[in-house]
Amino acid sequence: MKLTNLNSSAVLVIRILFFGSLSLGVASEPMSKSLTDFSDASAARQWLSVNDNVMGGISEGGFRISKDNTLVFSGNLSLENRGGFASIRTRPADLNLDGYDTIALRLKGDGRTYYVNLMTSSRRTASSYRAPVRTSKGNWQEVRINLKDFVYTSFGRIVSGAAPLKASDIQSVGITLADKKAGPFRLEVSWIKAKKGTSTKETATKRVDESVGGKDIVDTAVAAGKFKTLVAAVKAAGLVDSLKSKGPLTVFAPTDEAFVRLPEGTVEELLQPENRDKLIAVLSYHVVSGKILLSAQSPETLQGQSLNIKTAGSFEVNGANVVASDIVTSNGVIHVIDNVLLPPVAKITPSQSAREVIELAIRRGVPLFNAGQPSACVAIYEVAADSLLKSHTKALSDDDVSVLQDALRKVRSGGEDSRQKAWTLRRALDAVYESLDED
Repeated sequence: MKLTNLNSSAVLVIRILFFGSLSLGVASEPMSKSLTDFSDASAARQWLSVNDNVMGGISEGGFRISKDNTLVFSGNLSLENRGGFASIRTRPADLNLDGYDTIALRLKGDGRTYYVNLMTSSRRTASSYRAPVRTSKGNWQEVRINLKDFVYTSFGRIVSGAAPLKASDIQSVGITLADKKAGPFRLEVSWIKAKKGTSTKETATKRVDESVGGKDIVDTAVAAGKFKTLVAAVKAAGLVDSLKSKGPLTVFAPTDEAFVRLPEGTVEELLQPENRDKLIAVLSYHVVSGKILLSAQSPETLQGQSLNIKTAGSFEVNGANVVASDIVTSNGVIHVIDNVLLPPVAKITPSQSAREVIELAIRRGVPLFNAGQPSACVAIYEVAADSLLKSHTKALSDDDVSVLQDALRKVRSGGEDSRQKAWTLRRALDAVYESLDED
């Protein structure tokens, strides 16, 4: 059974991409260390709540571990009795963060601004280094904050002249809401990590949905400046209009660095006009119909096969790290990934393999027969029949085996000329082909 053009192209491009190293992680992606573990409810014992009731306020803030293995910080903020804050933090411990320069979080908020707090070994009352994080309501975000951007505070007030934060002094991490807005709140955290080797430029909040200015998926990718290879590929594949359509669509967008790490010459080959089908197969595996804001699921791509999205712990799609998520555009959403996604190769069944043997024999034998070389045709058919009997027995029924064996005995007995032998073997191959399951 022949594969469709799309699947055949996908198989071809996968073979191309797999030759050579496929360590596609972005070279500049820093080393990281997890500061949290929400794998089960017992993780809650590592956290505690500190609200404004310690100063006479009546705000309510608490936390729980969700069934999705995330930390949920929620409650109600009150401004009465000179209150106005709710917070949670990990219990003090030696975190061994010497050499790390960035705190990264994956979170989903309610549109309010929260503070990320880092408590040190100084243990001064109500003091911490903190940095603000403005959340996007209902959207997952990955936020990175350089340690240099944390400001020392005491009782919520900035303390001037304080010593810079030292990574080696950090003993606790926490989250505070103190935006002077009374009412319910909710913040969900998937993970918190310390990262090493991150430049200041890379520590900006990975939330682009507020700045896309109504641009569609293609225009947003162009404006970002780090998807030049992807944009070129989309143009070469003739998919620009499709990605500018009303949608909505979800695109998992590999960065330029991901393409650079492919074997030398791969990108150039894919961009050739004659390889357009191969390119479409790969690109369509990065696109899902509908607006998919990331959660654990397995959406089907336009290529026809599904993706596996993992949100517990690390944030991955088919093993590729999501380095920026939920970038909302006018016709869908973009998630930035550090690997090129490769469609898995469908496993060929025994029947499909046997059919391919017969198809190849006929494709090669017929031209020879029609060119007046029946003996050469017989040789090809005979090899195919032998191959089926020796190497493809799982696909053959007892009747198939008998048909092939009878045909071989007849042509080897010497009673027929070459043309008759060719037809004897061809009829046997046709009979077996028709009997094979079309998997």
